[in-house]
Amino acid sequence: MTESRRDRWLSIALSVLLHGALIGLLVFGWLHFKEKAPPPTLSIDATVVNARTLKGVGFATQPSPEPKPKPAPAQPAPVPQGPPVPTPQEQTLREQAAQAEAQHQAEVQQELKKRQAAKQAEEAQQKAAARQAAQAEQKVKEAARKKARQLAQAKKRAEEKKLAEAKKQAEEKKKLAAERAAEQKAARAAALAELQHNLQQEEQSNAAAQAGLASWVGEVKGRIEDAWIKPPTAKSGLDCILDITQDPGGTVTNVSIGRCNGDGAVKESIEAAVYRASPLPPLPDPSLFQRQLIIEFKPK
Repeated sequence: MTESRRDRWLSIALSVLLHGALIGLLVFGWLHFKEKAPPPTLSIDATVVNARTLKGVGFATQPSPEPKPKPAPAQPAPVPQGPPVPTPQEQTLREQAAQAEAQHQAEVQQELKKRQAAKQAEEAQQKAAARQAAQAEQKVKEAARKKARQLAQAKKRAEEKKLAEAKKQAEEKKKLAAERAAEQKAARAAALAELQHNLQQEEQSNAAAQAGLASWVGEVKGRIEDAWIKPPTAKSGLDCILDITQDPGGTVTNVSIGRCNGDGAVKESIEAAVYRASPLPPLPDPSLFQRQLIIEFKPK
């Protein structure tokens, strides 16, 4: 934009200079013609009169005064004429100036056409560059969109893979938890079965122990009854609770009578019977030994 304006002003300045030179040549030629033109002359009609002529006509011989010259008739005002005819040199200069002006105008027109063609070429080049830039930008945008799609797809695949792995891990954890639950259930069932078995065995053992203990208690009662000497005050339906203390060898170390429906003589006879029955018969299972025995004495 700046170069076109500068070129335009340059062309105008050249044209002004050329026209100024042409005008200067015309003025110079006109002044030269004016200097060579002959000066204008005035024509006066007059008659010469001398003294002899004056004597012949009867004038005195005295010298007559010199006649005053008649005023010159007024010249008519010069009729304005057209421009002076140029000389061949001026005509040549004018033709040369006209040719120079025509050549300058042709050069200016040619320069304008050249500049216009260059401007059109530059505009075409700019348009082509703009198209190329737009195409490049479009390619860049398309590449960016493609890359964004690829990134989105990769991110989606990564998320799907992550979800699949999480699901797989959850399933594995669930399976492992189920297996552990099954194992724990089986272990609890086995422990319960073992506990039940142990309880059964313990119950059976306790039952056997109780049976053996009951048999031993019956034997102790029989031995005390055998050693008991019935006093005269004893009545039928005697029922007393005996608290007997023994050592591991079965020796009775102490006897006390609890609830009893007999009198003092009966109680003393029962205590004497317990001591006479000592040592008590051995237990069938030593693990069932009890230092303190509570026995109901109810003789038949």
